[in-house]
Amino acid sequence: MRAGSLLVVLAAAVSVCRPGESRAPQAPQAPHERSSAVAQQDTVFAGTLAPVQRVRSSRAGVARPVLRHVETATASPGYDRVVFEFAGDSVPGYRVEYTTKPVQRCGSGDPVTVAGTGRLIVRFEPAQAHDEQSSLTPAERHRTPGLPAVRELTLICDFEGQVAWVLGITVRSEYRVSELTGPARLVLDVRHSP
Repeated sequence: MRAGSLLVVLAAAVSVCRPGESRAPQAPQAPHERSSAVAQQDTVFAGTLAPVQRVRSSRAGVARPVLRHVETATASPGYDRVVFEFAGDSVPGYRVEYTTKPVQRCGSGDPVTVAGTGRLIVRFEPAQAHDEQSSLTPAERHRTPGLPAVRELTLICDFEGQVAWVLGITVRSEYRVSELTGPARLVLDVRHSP
C-alpha cells in the first residue's frame, strides 16, 4: 500500500516537472483573493532575536537624514509595526537589538524605563531628529501605543549624528526589519507573543 502511494506521488511530481511542456496562464485573482493569499503567506513570521545591522557612512557635503515621523500600528496577522520615516532618499545606517542592560539617555546618562519586559533599541547613524533650525522632528518624542507587543517607545538620543529609540516590548519576541523608499522608511515588525 505504501509503495503504491509513493509511486502515485512520484508520478505526479514528474508530470509537473517535465521540461518543454506549455502551461495555460492562470486566471488573474480577484482583489479579495489576493489579500487573503497575502494574509496566508504572512502567517509565517520570519523574524529574529539577534541584532540586525546595516552600516552606511556619511559622505562629505551630504546632509544627515532627518527623522520626520514615527508611526505605530498593529498589523495583521500577529505583529505590531513601527515605521521610522526619514527625509531624503535613503534610510541611514541602523542597528536594532534587544538589551538586558539599563537604558540611559545619551549625553545626560539619565535612566529610561519603558513598559514591558523586553527592551528593543533602534539606533540610526548618521541621522538627526531635528531640522536645521533645531526644531524637533518628530515633535512627539514619547508614545504609549499600548499595542499587543509594542507597549511604549521613547527617543533616548539625538546627538552628534546619532538617533536612538527604545521600544518597550511586552515580552521579548522575534522581530524583522525592512527598508522602503518613496519616502525612505525603516519598518520594524515585532511579533505578538504566543
